[in-house]
Amino acid sequence: MVSQLLKMALSDCQRRLYHLSRHLPLRDVTAWPLSSSYSSTSHNGTLMYEDSLPCFPVPNLQQTLQKYLRQYQPHVTKEEFERVSKVVKKFAKPGGIGEQLQGRLLLRKEQTDNWLSDWWQEYYLKMREPNVLTTAPAFLSHPQDISGVDQQLDYASILLAGVVSISSSLARHEFPPVKVMGVPMSMDQYFKSLCSCRIPGVPMDTCCCYPVDTVNAPRHVIIVRNNHFFKFDVLDIHKTPLLSAAMIHKQLQRIVEASRVPGPAVGLLTSERRDTWAGVYAKMMQNEVNAHSLHDIQSSLGVVCLDETTKFTNEEEGTQYGARLVLCGGGSQQNSGNRWFDKTFQLFIGTNGEAGLYGDHSLVDGVLGHVFLQKVAEFINELGDWKAESVSSDLPHPEKLEFILDSEILDAIDVAGIHLDRLLDRYQIGLKSFTSFGKKQLKNLNLRPDGFIQIAIQMTFWRMFGYLPSVFEASSLQAFKLGRMEHIRTVTNESAEFIKAFHDKSYKPADKLTILHQALEVHRKMNMEAKSGQGMERHLFGLQRIAEENDIDASEFFEDPSWKRSNHIHLRTANIPGDLMKATFSPRMYQYQSAAMWYSIRDEHIQFSINTTEERTIFDVNSFLENLFISLTEMKDFVQNQS
Repeated sequence: MVSQLLKMALSDCQRRLYHLSRHLPLRDVTAWPLSSSYSSTSHNGTLMYEDSLPCFPVPNLQQTLQKYLRQYQPHVTKEEFERVSKVVKKFAKPGGIGEQLQGRLLLRKEQTDNWLSDWWQEYYLKMREPNVLTTAPAFLSHPQDISGVDQQLDYASILLAGVVSISSSLARHEFPPVKVMGVPMSMDQYFKSLCSCRIPGVPMDTCCCYPVDTVNAPRHVIIVRNNHFFKFDVLDIHKTPLLSAAMIHKQLQRIVEASRVPGPAVGLLTSERRDTWAGVYAKMMQNEVNAHSLHDIQSSLGVVCLDETTKFTNEEEGTQYGARLVLCGGGSQQNSGNRWFDKTFQLFIGTNGEAGLYGDHSLVDGVLGHVFLQKVAEFINELGDWKAESVSSDLPHPEKLEFILDSEILDAIDVAGIHLDRLLDRYQIGLKSFTSFGKKQLKNLNLRPDGFIQIAIQMTFWRMFGYLPSVFEASSLQAFKLGRMEHIRTVTNESAEFIKAFHDKSYKPADKLTILHQALEVHRKMNMEAKSGQGMERHLFGLQRIAEENDIDASEFFEDPSWKRSNHIHLRTANIPGDLMKATFSPRMYQYQSAAMWYSIRDEHIQFSINTTEERTIFDVNSFLENLFISLTEMKDFVQNQS
């Protein structure tokens, strides 16, 4: 009996140590120690499936290299493909470089719960470009019919109360485990999304994380208004909500009174290139007042931005305005200083009903934003007459965070604003709803909606630019421990053949339809393989990292022109289900002639957004969407005529 109890205690300790380890930062970069114990040892709630999730696998080397050749083939001549095939064959030969790297990667897999997760975080943290407008996802809500500060605070109060409710349920392990088609997903990112922040550094950034479910975790939020930062607690020591919606409203009213005059736009510094921001950050941290204010922001549950916004009667202008607000605050002369772009969870609410969610991408993926906002919407729907509650005047006032800024730092703020505005000036955002048909009609025609749209995207690019694009589509890996994101290459030999056949009158219509269904089936299969850990992109990424870390010369493969060409992505795409959001903006990397596209396939229509930093003469997003709608219509009409 005693032996059995000891085994049970040891097993519980092992589980707790595992779940604790997932919360630690990449590097301890703050002067404040992280908490080191859980507030709950229960495994019947949020983490009930975490121990049983599979580890992220390492795919078969030959399988991945064959996928590499297949994805490359549609883009090159026969002669170039034969040359690259020889490079791949040499890399894959028995006892060769590929097998050496594969062996070391398999060893890493045995030593970790997820061989990819740390590397993937570092991938983002090593980037030196600004995270705003480049790598960070953003979610724009449908605008609310409100106007003025009073109604803004009403809306902000219930939104924040919903966020607090979510935070409490995670802290107490009462947040229901997420499942997709009955399959449990890793909840790791849900904990990392709160009380975490990116911290600038050279040669790479770091992340701090103060998990909400640990004993001494932070319990406060940060409110930003007119560039002033305020702090107040929203959870009690038992991790239950400390403030009701009415009490939050009282705190927000006090903050409005204390922030009538705009302050220095300190938040603009987080929009700078990472090396530049790291230098200013190091200087600011030398002052104790600044250090404490920075720590309060970084460790908070989240940042809520109260923006002064402009009313538009033209819907298209209003949508463009809202998109720029959620992406970056609209520029230095609007609300970009009213942000902290390094924060993993950041909510904004405007005085004219605009609202959205922004988050740094280093620790979490965009899909969490939709889950959180859905939970907030459910909370609001169940909320009663919160305004009827009376609030005591004894409620502690919010604490204003102070910054000591010398002329050098103030100059850096001004320069950061100039740089952000320049980037925003050439930033294109396309938002359109395709209303001719949606998911229902495509399924009635026996078409897979996601694959159908992907082929239409390829066809549109080919028509506009004269060649097939390299297209990534995001695919979640959250069915694995510490799972992040895979990408699939949606241009295949089959999709390329259909695009050619569609424009070639020598093909019989029935043959064209057969080729289309073959292309859709290949797309479905690739997506399923990616979700099951058999994707190509992360595997090759892992092999490259193994070579770098072990000083193994794999240049013949990873410096071949085919590798460079394959890694230039023209379109990064994501299919986000549901109709909660007006638009989602996917992260994109700094690459010439590239863009990010999000779409949501709804029953009767399809919602699209596309964004790029390219000049209008190279890639016009509105023109692309207009031509995409033509491609969608022509393809659907073609299939319908064959029925």
